[in-house]
Order: sequence, then structure tokens, then C-alpha cells
Amino acid sequence: MGKMIALSGPYADIPHDYVAFRQNLGSVMPLGPQRWLARMAEHPYTPPLIPEVIDMGRAGGIASGCPGEPEGTRRSRLTVMRRFCIHLDRIGVEAFVPPPDATRGRRTFVPRIVGEGEMARMMGVADSEAPRWPPVVLEILWRAGLRVGEVAALRVGGLDPDQRSLHVAHARHDRSRVIPIHQSLADDLEGHIGRYVVDRRPEAWLLPGKGPGTHRNKVAIGNRLHSACLKAGVLTPEGKPTRAHDIRHSFAIEALGNMVGRGEDAYVAPPPLSAYMGHADISGTEHHLRLLPSRHQEMIDCEAEVSRAVFGGDAP
Repeated sequence: MGKMIALSGPYADIPHDYVAFRQNLGSVMPLGPQRWLARMAEHPYTPPLIPEVIDMGRAGGIASGCPGEPEGTRRSRLTVMRRFCIHLDRIGVEAFVPPPDATRGRRTFVPRIVGEGEMARMMGVADSEAPRWPPVVLEILWRAGLRVGEVAALRVGGLDPDQRSLHVAHARHDRSRVIPIHQSLADDLEGHIGRYVVDRRPEAWLLPGKGPGTHRNKVAIGNRLHSACLKAGVLTPEGKPTRAHDIRHSFAIEALGNMVGRGEDAYVAPPPLSAYMGHADISGTEHHLRLLPSRHQEMIDCEAEVSRAVFGGDAP
């Protein structure tokens, strides 16, 4: 079981049991959310205690922002409270559950989608410089769509070259998965291990760090990849280096396009892609997908055929 902070207040036992319940299920309960629960437990109440532990008024008081508080912090607190209130309802304790839209902010960030030629330039830059690990990291990101943190924590034994698979252990929300990979990626990973990894035990890190028993830090990996983006000229419209996570967005778009190109239905393809990418549900995958300008003409051409079939003549 993970760490638990001390809780006090008239309802301290309820959030304490909730944290224990989540941890026993294998969920990660960081100290930050636990502190929010502690504040909720200490929220001022008027005796006697009432059956409805968190009503709409108390929920509004807990969720309201503090002076100078970032909006993201307020939404994080509201997310913790919403999950807690859902749990209360499950165990028969009446609570007001805030609507899901209340925890979501407007996303204005647009990822920089990377093309195959740009990835080739980045790999060429990385391959011409020391150290030797950035090229294989770029290849994993581009061909398997992993998160940078997942790449950093790969182990030697996670690669099964015979089955052409990669074991991604303890990823986000402590979920693990085994994904199939292309033969060329399996060969390149096996070659990287044979040439550059000294400790080849199954439990050893694929990207060992400088200290004994450590692996490469994902921040350091991101910084190194930023340098490759700058030198390769793969930049955002603002002239900044492309984020490593943008390659994951690019992978999702490319993978879906390939699946549809092989004849799979566009409505059927996202669920298996979601499982491959390690998302909790399809909404996470949908966040990574977007319509590229290069696809606009294809849509127009397809729609024109339908218009001609329905309306006849030279309908646009």
C-alpha cells in the first residue's frame, strides 16, 4: 500500500477509507489529491452531521478558486472531489456529484504534427552525434507511439524479438500493456542492446542512466530531442522546437490513417488504437487525432462522388 497522510475532521474516516480502497485496487493516490481530501474533511460543517456529506453548496465552496490560484489547480481539486463524491454514492452516502464538464478546461494548444520526412531529418541529426541513445528513442516514439516516460522506463527484458512485442510496464495510472511492434523496430532495439547496453539482464534498463541502477530521465530525453528538432529545423510556427509528445500525436494520426487505408472502418479503428496507446478510454485517443489540411482535398473528392450520385450532373 502507498503512503497515506493523516486526516482529521468530522468526516475523516470516509476519505481515509476511500484512499485505502483506491490503493488496494492498485490505483496511484499521490499526496496532492490526498491533501485535497484532507481539506475537504476539515471543511467547516454545522453540527449535527447530516446524511448528505457534500451537498451542492459545500461542493461549490470546495471547488471555488482561491485568490491568485491557477485555473488548472482549481480544476484538479474539482476532479478529486468529483471522483470522491462518485465513490460516496457507490457506498450509499448521499453526495452531490459535479458534472464532468466542470472539471474540463478549454484546450487551445495545437500539437505540431511531424511528417515522415521531418522524422528522417531528426533521426539523421541524432544519429550523427553522441550519445548513441537518441536515435533509438526517436524510433520508438515514431513507430510505437509511446510516451517519453514510458520509453525512459523500458527494460531490456521488455523486448521480445521472437514475438516482435514490447512490454510497457507501470505506465500512466500504473497500467501495463504488451504491444506488437514492426520487425524493423524489433531488430533495431535488439541491435541497440547488443551494441550499447552493458547490463543485459531482463530487469536492466534499456536506457541506463549515469547513476547505478537508474534510467534516463524523461526531462533529459526531452531536452536532447529538442536539440535534434532545432538542428533538423522541425519547429512550430512560433519557431520553437517540436515537443517529444507531439510525435505521439503524429503516431496516432499516421496509425489511424494506415488502418483506414487498409480498409478498416474509421469508426471501428479507434478502440484498438486506444488500447495500443495505453489510453484509459477512447476519449484520450480522440484528443490525439485531428484533421490535417492535407486530408481536406481527399474529403472534398469523396464528397463530390456522393453528390454526383445523389444529385447527378456536375454537382460539386
